[in-house]
Amino acid sequence: MPRLAARFGSMVTDMPVLELVNISKTFGTKTVVHSTNFSIQKGEVVSIIGPSGAGKSSLLRMINLLEVPSSGEILIDSQPVAYKLNRASHLTFLSKFKLSKVRSKVGMVFQHFNLWEHKTVLDNIIEGPVNVNKKSKREAIRHAEELLARVGLLEKKNDYPGMLSGGQQQRVAITRALAMEPSVLLFDEPTSSLDPELVGEVLQMMTQLAEEGMTMIVVTHEMRFARQVSDRVLYMEEGRIVAEGTSEEIFESKDNARLARFFSSLHG
Repeated sequence: MPRLAARFGSMVTDMPVLELVNISKTFGTKTVVHSTNFSIQKGEVVSIIGPSGAGKSSLLRMINLLEVPSSGEILIDSQPVAYKLNRASHLTFLSKFKLSKVRSKVGMVFQHFNLWEHKTVLDNIIEGPVNVNKKSKREAIRHAEELLARVGLLEKKNDYPGMLSGGQQQRVAITRALAMEPSVLLFDEPTSSLDPELVGEVLQMMTQLAEEGMTMIVVTHEMRFARQVSDRVLYMEEGRIVAEGTSEEIFESKDNARLARFFSSLHG
């Protein structure tokens, strides 16, 4: 993985930050993710691509613990996420307290920003560090202001989300996730709700994070970003990872009919 090696050199280890073991998800009679195995190392950037309905977002929501797998195991920093069977014999999380602590290690950036409209930019960012990570408000504010300064939004700290452009709101959402100091940062189509002229500023921020060594899993339809920034690209179809490789191996593949059909549909 040349991009990963270039960023970290000898620091790269074989210990995954996150690992999925035979993860499946079923809604009623429909299985949306089938027995998926996946892991990511510290500092690695993995993009997940594929057609709509392929199971990409469902996979991401299970990684972020927003959905409970129907079967399988998730390990974060080598620690398994604890589940139990409920009265209906379905898997559910062992405790809300443990869930919030584990989820704080996995940051999530959504399509629609998910900022609290009634809170200022600063209050949006410090909410998690204060209430989940138990930082002092003073420390949380200091860190939030440092992050906002890095992304050129410090002057917006007292604004409300409705006063910002879509690109600015998404950059605040990314900053909010970073403030939790997660082990891995997840992006679910982070530019799909933006006007075309605002996409670049968000992708630029994400590229900078990748260059700084942030561990990232990105569900995206931005093929140029996936090709240029990813250490590894996964192609999903019908709830399964059916192709995996470096960006060059995926985007320059000549003998995979599924990939060829998908890339052809993007230009159709």
